[in-house]
Amino acid sequence: MVDQPSEASEELSFSEIITALEDEQKAIPARILYGLSGLEGDEFTEFSESWPGLSAQRRLALLEDLELLAEANTVMHFDAIGRLALNDTEEEIRVLAIRSLWQSQREDLIPVLIGIMNHDDSPAVRAQAASALGPFVLLGELGNISKESLTACEENLLAIMDMEDENPLVRRRALESLGYSSNQRVAGLIEDAFDFGDENLQASALYAMGRTADDRWAAQVLESLDDPNQTLSKEAIRAAGELEISDAMLPLLNLLYDEESEIRLVAAWSLSQIGGKDAVEALAELQERSESEDEIDLIEDAIENLNFGAEIEDLNLLDFSQEDIEELANPSIDDLADSEDS
Repeated sequence: MVDQPSEASEELSFSEIITALEDEQKAIPARILYGLSGLEGDEFTEFSESWPGLSAQRRLALLEDLELLAEANTVMHFDAIGRLALNDTEEEIRVLAIRSLWQSQREDLIPVLIGIMNHDDSPAVRAQAASALGPFVLLGELGNISKESLTACEENLLAIMDMEDENPLVRRRALESLGYSSNQRVAGLIEDAFDFGDENLQASALYAMGRTADDRWAAQVLESLDDPNQTLSKEAIRAAGELEISDAMLPLLNLLYDEESEIRLVAAWSLSQIGGKDAVEALAELQERSESEDEIDLIEDAIENLNFGAEIEDLNLLDFSQEDIEELANPSIDDLADSEDS
């Protein structure tokens, strides 16, 4: 957890921030991290020049801290540092750099990720790049990026799936990203992966099913809910929620009593996506009997998600179109600008 900087803290010059980063005998203070948000111009140049001089351990620790801060405070962004770290000499740092760019929706990142997926020496880095293309496929399906960018994502991910000698993890992540795609080849790839017999590939197929918004997969998902392989059962539980499979309600309610906390929490989130009175009562009861603060917080998130879903349904009852609902939930930049001007 990254602490909030004290209001009484003196404002540091950027040179002082760089000096603090280079002092590897000390942990990185929170106020230093805040000073790295939105780097550009001369400040980014100064940071870029100092980056290679930091030890690999320091660079990794910095990226980890920035990732936590960005998750806790979505106003902060560290895209410039993430992009710089994409070319780091250390595999682990490149993986983390790609992961740190999860908030970015800039189309110019797409060819960079495609290049990494196709050419990086590390399978772990290529797999992370394949995974990072998934959100862009979704943006393309929603019409929020150009058709050309969507096509580039799909064609390169499909090319990975066609390479039988490609690393299995890279192919799995490519399949998961293609789950968002309406390309006619995707359903067959998911089906083949599910039937192949390899449990890891089957898990990725279930993950992709959950992203398709297609109820054709209901039977496979329901069948896998009680799979003895916990990895497969967890992916099936997630997919049941993503697909809002009503027939999964009873099995999911039963899983709230599973001895494994992670299973309980995944089931809780899926129930929040399916919704309904039984889900409301079950999540409230689960929260009441939980003894873990972390688990209670996660259940609270599920309850909030369930309540948000109920509010959207209430809006539908007021004769809003589906397009109106989606616009309310995901306002465009132009809409926000118009609102501020009015």
